[in-house]
This record gives sequence, structure tokens and C-alpha cells, in this order.
Amino acid sequence: MRTSNPGADAVEQEVLFHDLLIGLTRFFRDPEAFKALEEQVIPKLFAGRHAGSVIRVWSPGCSTGEEAYSLAMLLAERMAVLKQGYTVQVFATDIDRRAIAVARASVYPASAVADLSPERLARFFSVEPGGREYRIHKSIRDMLVFLSKI
Repeated sequence: MRTSNPGADAVEQEVLFHDLLIGLTRFFRDPEAFKALEEQVIPKLFAGRHAGSVIRVWSPGCSTGEEAYSLAMLLAERMAVLKQGYTVQVFATDIDRRAIAVARASVYPASAVADLSPERLARFFSVEPGGREYRIHKSIRDMLVFLSKI
């Protein structure tokens, strides 16, 4: 009969949990889907709303945050087109606390931002000291609320 070792079992459970997660993400990961959001969905979110209105969206399974931040960038771009301010909240959730910690830090390696247009990179990121990492601007970070439930 095997005796249980709660400490070892917890470690094994944690390892298995992280092995099962799929961390596929990047900024604007599916260009066609983000184009559809930009052209068809986001304009409807703002339609008929007066300046100062609250607009909320949810990014489930956000992993390390790239797609949630991409949504926030699209929302910021739409506000700029409309030349009006709104309160935008992007709720981003994931079951992986470590991934959420990365998302909250909002610092990404240069390889993670390599596919962004120069305009978006300049508008939404600043280069960290050393030049190998990029931090998302505070105006975008302030739109996000990251939550982990486990």
C-alpha cells in the first residue's frame, strides 16, 4: 500500500497542471480575427455611447496577456478615431497564476513585439533599459484588470 506524501503530491499536481496548459499567445495572434474585431465588433461597442461611458470587455484564458493588451490597443485606437474619452475596462482572466503575474508585469522581450507595426510599437510601448525588453504604456495597462481563479 502506497502512503501519501502531501508535499510531494502537491508538487506533482502543480507540475501536471502546468504541463496541461497551452501558453500559445502573442500580440494580435490571429490577424484575421483581430481585423474583424477592429472593423465589425469594436465600432458597435462605442455606437450610441456618449463620451465618458464605460465599455467593458472580457478576455478569458489570457495567459501572459498579449491578446488582452491587443484588445486594449484596438479600443484605444478606436477612441482616438472618435476623439472622445471613455472608461475602458478589459477583464483578463486565466487559471495560471504565473501567467497572470507576467501579464501584470507588462514587460515583454523584443521577440514578443517583433510582429507589431512600428506605429503600434512606438505608440503603446517603451523600451526598457538595456533595449531587450518592452513595457506596455501605462495608459494601456490601466485599462486591464487581471484575475486568476484557483
